Amino acid sequence: MKTPVIKNEFDGQLSQLDKLDKKYLRFIQDTQSDTIQTSVFAALKSKDIEQIETSLINVANNMRSNLLLIGMSCLIIDRENLYRSAGYRSYLEYSVHLFEKLEIAPQTLSDAKIIMASYIDHYKGLSKHGFKLERNAHKLRFLEEALQNHTDENEVYNRAANATFREFAIWAKQDKPKTLPPPMPKVKIKDGKIEIDGKKYEDLPDTIKKTIEQDFVDIYSIRSEGNEPVVISTYDQKEARQLKKGIDTLLKQMREKR
Repeated sequence: MKTPVIKNEFDGQLSQLDKLDKKYLRFIQDTQSDTIQTSVFAALKSKDIEQIETSLINVANNMRSNLLLIGMSCLIIDRENLYRSAGYRSYLEYSVHLFEKLEIAPQTLSDAKIIMASYIDHYKGLSKHGFKLERNAHKLRFLEEALQNHTDENEVYNRAANATFREFAIWAKQDKPKTLPPPMPKVKIKDGKIEIDGKKYEDLPDTIKKTIEQDFVDIYSIRSEGNEPVVISTYDQKEARQLKKGIDTLLKQMREKR
């Protein structure tokens, strides 16, 4: 006689938990600590300044751990669209509610979310250079800015792992060396023929012709759908991809409000 299989009624919840654990929670599972109130009280009663400072270091570490939990929670609520189940159209709307409920400054919530987003999005690069989250978390507030201002990603990750907070924050804000922009090309379209800086289209390098052709395809495809194309100047493909993500999110929020 076969033993009847007992169906697990909680498979759906466990599956969701496993998903979040792999996607988010594994990044901070080793950073949490137990309560330290007893050690702080003992240090204060001893009136030993070195012992008090040691206990305060433990408090600061605990505060950082709590910040990571807050940031992780805000990130999951945003990226997994959990705010919708609470009746909010966007994470921005929900964050106002969360600020009022937790009585935590909006900037603190924002910083915590940025830290965890940067850590997860750049985990491979940071780990390669020995980055430890528990002692470097606040540097991540400046990571995206550093990547925009400095072209060598490995140098950015290395500095994030090894520089002091002050050193990294100052360096992250240093802009790329400024150069004069190239002169604007003179484009002429007449009788269906294109000329750029006096050169006929057929005489242009293949790489430029390919780029122009793709631009025409992209713009016409958008117009054929009845939509309006917008051309925005960016420094490089990486910056363009980052901008597109932001624009896609903004358009989604705008259309949800219509």
